[in-house]
Amino acid sequence: MSKNSRFLVAAGIAIAIAGAGQFSQVSAQTTPYKPPSKRVSPAEGFARQKSSRPTPRAGDGHPDLTGVWMGGFPSPAGPYTIRRMGTFEPDQAVMQRGAAWNKPIYKPEFWEKVRSLDFSKVDVDPAFRCLPPGVPRQTAPQKIVQTPKELVFYNGNSTRFVPVDGRERDPQDADYATWSGIPLGHWDGDTLVVESVGFTDESWIQWQGYFHTDAIPSLLHVHR
Repeated sequence: MSKNSRFLVAAGIAIAIAGAGQFSQVSAQTTPYKPPSKRVSPAEGFARQKSSRPTPRAGDGHPDLTGVWMGGFPSPAGPYTIRRMGTFEPDQAVMQRGAAWNKPIYKPEFWEKVRSLDFSKVDVDPAFRCLPPGVPRQTAPQKIVQTPKELVFYNGNSTRFVPVDGRERDPQDADYATWSGIPLGHWDGDTLVVESVGFTDESWIQWQGYFHTDAIPSLLHVHR
């Protein structure tokens, strides 16, 4: 290829790139981003998404939560079957250090510890040592399997069995030190309520060094 030919090819590429940039600027100007009137957490925004299909029901009349709830492709939990539409706002796609959702409120005597964990060596993070993420850091289950008396929450390296058979909480459950807690569920109308106790204090709530004690309770509401 001659010098003139290479020059023409390069010029054509430059013009195409410039044209694409101009087109994107025009598109951005004609369709400006409009933030929501009220900001919500990603979890709450996810729960508010509307489905184009009616809520599936189990034989006992409760919502049927069975299915894959994460969109991994491919996913060890199975094909993507969640019956919802829409997505989050683009500025909620990345968690921010200073404005994290569900940020715990610490007493002043613990502020320095949180800061030290956050800005310390990476190996202080349990995730760096391949330890389980725990609750709620592991986020929503990847897959739920529902039966009349029990639900199974699968989340990668964690499988939680949630009884919903009306049993009472064993007082000794709080004496255990587990990564995902000992859950106990019940239905409140169409809402599944899962209460968990018996946590280890080694896990973090979030990656910013948000630690907790072994007495932390966990309450999860699942809507469909």
